[in-house]
Amino acid sequence: MRAVRPEALPEFLREDPLVVDVRPPGQAGPVGFAQALCVPLADIQGGNHRLPKDRPILLVCERGVMSELAGLYLEAAGYERVYHLEGGLRGLRRSST
Repeated sequence: MRAVRPEALPEFLREDPLVVDVRPPGQAGPVGFAQALCVPLADIQGGNHRLPKDRPILLVCERGVMSELAGLYLEAAGYERVYHLEGGLRGLRRSST
């Protein structure tokens, strides 16, 4: 799995990845991405998702820890184009200021 640094995000988004917020429902909130999909980490761990394998997937969470873990689960399930936002949404907000 590869990490996408906040400063490289605009260029990466040109590849039209599926953005997936892996935070639990009580913690999930606006992510700042159009059409982000909410699939909690627990669902990814349990295989309870229908994420496509033919499109890049960008995993996001608040600090980047859960998204990295979710990416490891997806890779173990055969996903090849998995990325996570380094530093999470918090890191993205810091880089924007």
